[in-house]
Amino acid sequence: MDQLDVKTKIGLVVVSASSISELRYPKAAPPGVAFLTSRMMLAEGESIEALIEMESNASRAVGELASAKVDSVAYCCTVSGALRGMEGDRQFCRELEDRYGTPITSTMLAVAEALQHLGLKKIVVTTPYPDSHHVAERAYLQEAGIEPLVMKGMGLETAGGFAAVSPQEIFDFAMDAWKEFADEADGLFISCMNHDGMAAAQSLEDEIGRPVVTSHTATLWSALSQAGETDPLPGYGRLLAEPRADRRKKATSAA
Repeated sequence: MDQLDVKTKIGLVVVSASSISELRYPKAAPPGVAFLTSRMMLAEGESIEALIEMESNASRAVGELASAKVDSVAYCCTVSGALRGMEGDRQFCRELEDRYGTPITSTMLAVAEALQHLGLKKIVVTTPYPDSHHVAERAYLQEAGIEPLVMKGMGLETAGGFAAVSPQEIFDFAMDAWKEFADEADGLFISCMNHDGMAAAQSLEDEIGRPVVTSHTATLWSALSQAGETDPLPGYGRLLAEPRADRRKKATSAA
């Protein structure tokens, strides 16, 4: 009989119009790791105000995944985490963990922790966003002790636009941003959970000789660690290629 071989379940809370995480992660995941998804509706226009309103769905989305007994939950939106600030973001995750008894990371918190883990202090940041989305993200990184030397955005404004950018275009855009700061930067960060920077991460790292972190690699790194998945995952940059700490926690409460 064809029995499902699943030992670890990762819950993904995704923006309603997003698609990249659900398509990319199964290709990258270790054997036996599966992904379950819950969505949060984002109003048409996808403004900062719409992102804030979207978060009224956060508890419901996490609760749905917790009811499926996932091993950890990743809250997959970079900008919404940035808007909370690092301490606010940490508290946001802690409150949901306490309520549902499931380890939770947000993308922006995972990014900050990944950059700190790699010892990166000065970075080049590329995004698909308009400049308005960079303000909170820059402040969050600075709160984490990381200085963005430049934040270069593509000026796109919709989830569909973010997802439509090919890995080669992401590579070329990142290399163009990197050139001016190559002598000063410790590494490169590619932002956005609906932008397939993960597919370009290893090629970029090979080219620049410095660590490359993306929203997707950082989020997966943290979620796997919280679920007790510690084996190296090569092909997506140094962050995932190295063994991870086992950060499993005992449930603190039940939904």
